[in-house]
Amino acid sequence: MKRTLIAAAIGLTALSAGCTGTTGTPQPGPSGGETPTTTSGAVSGLASVKPCDLLSEAEAKGFGLEYPGEAKKLGSADNCRWKVSGDGGVSVSVRPDAGVKDLNTKGDKDVETKIGKFDAIRSEGFEGAKSTCAIWISVTDSSTVSVIGTVDLAREDTAAACDRAEKAAEKVAAKLP
Repeated sequence: MKRTLIAAAIGLTALSAGCTGTTGTPQPGPSGGETPTTTSGAVSGLASVKPCDLLSEAEAKGFGLEYPGEAKKLGSADNCRWKVSGDGGVSVSVRPDAGVKDLNTKGDKDVETKIGKFDAIRSEGFEGAKSTCAIWISVTDSSTVSVIGTVDLAREDTAAACDRAEKAAEKVAAKLP
């Protein structure tokens, strides 16, 4: 009985290996044993981008940011955070597999803009925080880089946070593929 089940499983695997569709008319799989590996991250070129490489030491220090930035994973995004001693900072997140439409980009005021050659959304007072401004750079329909500027929570100075975010976003966008 075990041999029959194993043989049946091997047979089904072999039969299904030649098809790639899940419904409808079976379609032939890739020829020559190749497997498609293209993803939105690979198409956008963001899959290999490290957020801490998107601001140079001179750029970071020019904005009053401590260098180097601190790299970490935030959900599915690679992130880097540079601090301004006692007054917020700048955070850059790379999402090779999430477009702007896939993310929560809502602020008190959302403005469509251009950052370098890219369409972007500026979210003033992102998620209701008056000390925060987020720039969502649409690299492709399915990949995004965010640049978030913050100031000290007590300041609640959205304009200063947006100024910080926009200046950093311009430098970041210039390095994107």
